Amino acid sequence: MMDFKEILERVNTFHICTRCTGRLFAQVGHELDNFKRGESIAFVAESMGAKLELVSEVECSICKGIFSEIDTYASEIERMTKNFEFNSMLVGSTFSQETLTLEKNYQELCGSKGEPIKKEFSRELGKVVLERMRKEFDRVNPEIMIKVNTEFMSVDLQIKSLYIYGTYRKYIRGIPQTRWIKYSEETRTVESLIGAPIIAMSKGKDYALHGAGREDVDVRMLGNGREFVLEVHDPVIRTLVLKKVEDIINDQKEGVEVCNLRFSSKEEVVKIKSDRHAKIYNAKISLRGEDNFAQVSEATKELIGKVIYQRTPLRVSISRSDLIRERKIIDIKPQIESDGSIILTIEAEAGTYIKELISGDEGRTKPSLSELLSKEVRIEELDVIEILR
Repeated sequence: MMDFKEILERVNTFHICTRCTGRLFAQVGHELDNFKRGESIAFVAESMGAKLELVSEVECSICKGIFSEIDTYASEIERMTKNFEFNSMLVGSTFSQETLTLEKNYQELCGSKGEPIKKEFSRELGKVVLERMRKEFDRVNPEIMIKVNTEFMSVDLQIKSLYIYGTYRKYIRGIPQTRWIKYSEETRTVESLIGAPIIAMSKGKDYALHGAGREDVDVRMLGNGREFVLEVHDPVIRTLVLKKVEDIINDQKEGVEVCNLRFSSKEEVVKIKSDRHAKIYNAKISLRGEDNFAQVSEATKELIGKVIYQRTPLRVSISRSDLIRERKIIDIKPQIESDGSIILTIEAEAGTYIKELISGDEGRTKPSLSELLSKEVRIEELDVIEILR
């Protein structure tokens, strides 16, 4: 094993500065920063008769004077973030692979007791930025992540999305949930009716609605509503008054109403999209009259409590995998209206294709109401009236 004097002799061949010398031994003693550690090493070397020949930071083969640019980078970060509303931040940096490899080789020659230059640079720059801007350091979930590329002298901002949870009801048929390619920007969607007012208030770049499932474009969402999280990309304003947001959305009177708005998180997006809640529907079917009602009442008894088998419906087969799914029909209550129309109140497991439960979808759903009645039946109107969460 090399003694300390031999290591110091190697350092002299590296053509490095005081700070980078200290960083070679960053794991030895934690009371000093790397510059002061380098000074201490130089002092010890001199006392041992092994004077270190250190160069200036600008001449240093590793850092090339990058630490003298910290104030310049801090000023640029202040300029780029001045219009954003945020409380927490994290500063990171990248260096050329050439620099990282060179430093790693030097550290291995000295016993691998150092730390990477990007770690020290990020730490020192972060100290200056946080002190200047009076923001909090957050390693796990910062509202703004700053990436400094020292190779190309650039600064990149990554703005944490703003997440707002709520539930929506859709009172009008013909409104899709999200903005699809087939629809124009002028098409009303649940997503746009909620997202457009929020992005105007937050001054974000774009938005996306993450729903706890979806209803078809011709299906109303009533009752206790569907959960959603609205994600705003690159928001400038984060402290929205959500009661005001709720009023603005609802005052549009476009057939979509929201409630229970609160700030949310990326983790909640995952949660609501993975939750599997049974639902209750009202389905108006194409059969009418007392005779049909009696037959329907008998046939539905065969479905209550049963597991049905549903192959991916023809209407969505282009966009979804061709699978056979097992779904339980928990309850069905038929009723006849004064005009002779028949309404089925259906409680079913999450993911059940209700339209196909009635129509059979050319035999892809078994059993179905059409199969049990030996006649064609279809749904004329469908509403989600409760999500059992």
